Amino acid sequence: MLASQGKADNVIRVPGGLSKHKFWRTICGACLVALWLAGAVWAQQPNPVDRQVTNPLTDTPNVNPLQQNPVVPTRRPNRVAPPIVPGDEVKIEADNETVTGEKDKKVIVYEGNVDVRITVYHMQADKITYYQATNTLVAEGNVVFDQEPAQRITGSKAEFNAKTKTGYFLNATGYTDQSQDGTTLHFTAQRVEKVSYNKFLIFNGTLTSCDEEKPKWSFKTKRATIIRGERATLVTPGFRIKGNTVIKLPYASVSLKPRDRQSGFLTPTFGRSNLVGFRLSSAYYQTLGRSADATVRLDTFSKRGVGVGFDVRTRANSRSYLNFGLYAVKDRILGQKESLAAPNQGGTSLYADGVHYFPNGFVAAADINITSNLAFRQVFSDTIQQAISPEERSQLYINKNWGDYSLNILARTQVTSLPNARIRTRQLPGITLEKRFSPLLNLFKKVPLYWGINGGLEGISRKETVEDLAQFRRDVGGDPIISPSIVQRLFVRPEVSLPLSFSNGWSLTTTFGLHATYYSNTIDPTTRLVLSRDLVRGFADLEVDLRPAALARNFKRKDGAFHFRHVIEPYLIYRKVKGVTNFERVLRVDFSDTLADTNEVEYGLSNRFFTRRSTETVGSGKAPNTGDKPTVSEQPYEALTVTVRGKYFFDTTFGGALTPGRRNQFAPIYTFSGFTYGGVPRRFSPVNITAQYRPFRPLSADVRADLDTQRAGLRNLSATLSLRLALVRVYQTFYYTRSLDLPPSLAQFADARGKEPGTIRGSQWSPSLFLGQPDKSGYWGGVSFFFDFQNRPGQKSSLISSTVTLGRTWDCCSVVLQNYTFNAGLRTENRTIFSFRLNGIGAFGTEQIGQRF
Repeated sequence: MLASQGKADNVIRVPGGLSKHKFWRTICGACLVALWLAGAVWAQQPNPVDRQVTNPLTDTPNVNPLQQNPVVPTRRPNRVAPPIVPGDEVKIEADNETVTGEKDKKVIVYEGNVDVRITVYHMQADKITYYQATNTLVAEGNVVFDQEPAQRITGSKAEFNAKTKTGYFLNATGYTDQSQDGTTLHFTAQRVEKVSYNKFLIFNGTLTSCDEEKPKWSFKTKRATIIRGERATLVTPGFRIKGNTVIKLPYASVSLKPRDRQSGFLTPTFGRSNLVGFRLSSAYYQTLGRSADATVRLDTFSKRGVGVGFDVRTRANSRSYLNFGLYAVKDRILGQKESLAAPNQGGTSLYADGVHYFPNGFVAAADINITSNLAFRQVFSDTIQQAISPEERSQLYINKNWGDYSLNILARTQVTSLPNARIRTRQLPGITLEKRFSPLLNLFKKVPLYWGINGGLEGISRKETVEDLAQFRRDVGGDPIISPSIVQRLFVRPEVSLPLSFSNGWSLTTTFGLHATYYSNTIDPTTRLVLSRDLVRGFADLEVDLRPAALARNFKRKDGAFHFRHVIEPYLIYRKVKGVTNFERVLRVDFSDTLADTNEVEYGLSNRFFTRRSTETVGSGKAPNTGDKPTVSEQPYEALTVTVRGKYFFDTTFGGALTPGRRNQFAPIYTFSGFTYGGVPRRFSPVNITAQYRPFRPLSADVRADLDTQRAGLRNLSATLSLRLALVRVYQTFYYTRSLDLPPSLAQFADARGKEPGTIRGSQWSPSLFLGQPDKSGYWGGVSFFFDFQNRPGQKSSLISSTVTLGRTWDCCSVVLQNYTFNAGLRTENRTIFSFRLNGIGAFGTEQIGQRF
């Protein structure tokens, strides 16, 4: 028997080591097999196992910051465990050491600050007994076991085999790798068994992401399996809050992959409203290879019926993606049966959204939204914008650019729903070829003359569906337009441009173009019937753009330091379009069909206010005081821009295109302002004023208005505001229009109300306020409202919709309560949504699949 005392620093080799050459051959063979297996597995890799389910987007996205859209990864990193090689060194340090037994069968007892290291393993304890014959370490008292890169287990007693790297721990606590949202999951257990390099078994344990003695939430389970870097699975776990069991589950699975993509059932979601009743949703998530996945969902509405939806996400490369989905509701199979008082409002919606970059330079983009009927969208949509929007667009676009040329292919459909009509316009197919402006070097070497041309072949259509034909004829003065499925439209537009710059800072650009368009069908202006008579429309377009030299002045503070710079930029544009003599016979589908004769002058003045700030201090609103001498890092910062502009029309009827006494919208008018002013002949357009203010990065404001300086004063106004600070976020939009009276000289052009045609009374306001930080501990919340202040028959309240959010975030979980109200169209609803988020697990809440109406 051998015995020794004092500081020990020993190196013990595990018996059974390989020779040098056999060792490296074994390693190389193992690596080749591992690479082959990794390739086979990687080919089927793909997804987040339990996709996080969060609350739906609100009217203002920032009111609901929990919404996350997980990105489909195109690749995932390999996880290769270091090979277990006989001959690993066992290094032990301790205050005291006692050795007994024969050679190669020694029993060594280490006491006092015992520290053991075996490659990536590190164990500490008050006492460790090493049995050399079986390569077993028995640790007692304050056992701490670490395994790189991020695994720790503590306990009162442990047994570990230095050769197989397996063992067990009693009365253990520990933590796992980070989950996919960056959360570390902690566990406690009566017994933990390490059965392989990355696999642990937990008996009579709990699992939570709360790092505290009595966690806010936890899962209690009799048996769990943890695979490091992969997954934690729990058998018959009980979900507990503050130690009290709330619900028992047959099975639970927690992902421990940073970018996990595996198939599985999602957490159930739920909500309640007075319109559809209690809603329970369940979903299944399925991977489709490395770069695609699908989610299928079933919704049950206790007062209405059943909804089914699916989403498919694909990603071909880092820039190309395609997402599409479908949602359908079978209405009136639950609750109140179908009747006149309870109509069937079910339907189907389909969406697709994607961009693809081809290797040969082609780019394809799709944005498709198709809904079977407006009532379905109003009742089952999530936001007020989706419920009240009268437009629904779908388009597919393909582009190829090379040199000065551009090839464009467009397929587009737009449906506009009005109170008594549904207007569908379609452009399918549309093929255009454009040559961008390039210099005419061979003909004009000293004159900067440029030329360009574009042309195309398109198939267009317009169909109007009405509910009350008699009412439609009274309002419009004719029958609905129903064109053939394809009306041929061919066009060609050659143009030349002459830009001139002068030494005094002035510039003059003249552009002249010829336009020719062929239509295979035309409209009878009196009956609005589409006739099988072709039409050739040809006209000329001249534009002269004069830009005088800008005027600038620097303003200084009292101490002589630079304050701001004021720059005035005037401009004058003369336009003349001549030859559009058949405007009323053209089938109108898009902007090119609304071109009309005009002879006009546009004039304007832009006022720009610049401050001097360094690139590092733009956000703070402060800049170093350097007087008039700028530093290298400083640049002009445009804090305020105010533009005033107007038009003078030499031709008040636009070649006969303007029909006094009704709302007119065509290119010379709507290109100047988004609000109509073409109900009566006029020489001067309203004065358009736009102001953009951004004194520092978190604050921005935009105001736009039209003023009628001759008679009406303010015609319309829109204003937006955005303030984004650490604890406060404010957003608002305001919209105001007036229904205008006409002076006696123009009273003959008034509409049935005695007002200027096209002008309506409107006032809408949408404010939002958000307080707090949902990603940090504490309370947070927000409110979002949408008001319509105009008088509406049968409506007592001006509140159209509201969203109120209240949340509480802790270090390991959060609770969110949201209340929605809708009072628009077919929808009067009060809906409450509850979401409980567990860090590292996901969230129980409400999410809609396939419903991007």
